[in-house]
Amino acid sequence: IFFCPHTPEEGCDCRKPNPGLIYKAQRIHRIDIENTAMVGDSAKDIECARNAGCKHAVLVKTGNGIIAEKILAEKNIYPDHVARDLLGAANWIITQHK
Repeated sequence: IFFCPHTPEEGCDCRKPNPGLIYKAQRIHRIDIENTAMVGDSAKDIECARNAGCKHAVLVKTGNGIIAEKILAEKNIYPDHVARDLLGAANWIITQHK
């Protein structure tokens, strides 16, 4: 588990939508970001995936997902897939990596 302990005013690189925590996970776990999918339920999650260079950004409609779709559309940012829930996201990711 990685988390950002900073407030938005601190301007750190680990607070989403900045990709600092993804890069930290990449170093520790040797993740190939260019072939990785990030799943989230917020606009910041999808922006973070794009900022980090993840192959796929998947939005789930649980939690904040419905609001996130509207925010992302206003910013002209679109996830690669929108899933109803985490299972739907996982199933879509599996089909992309066959």
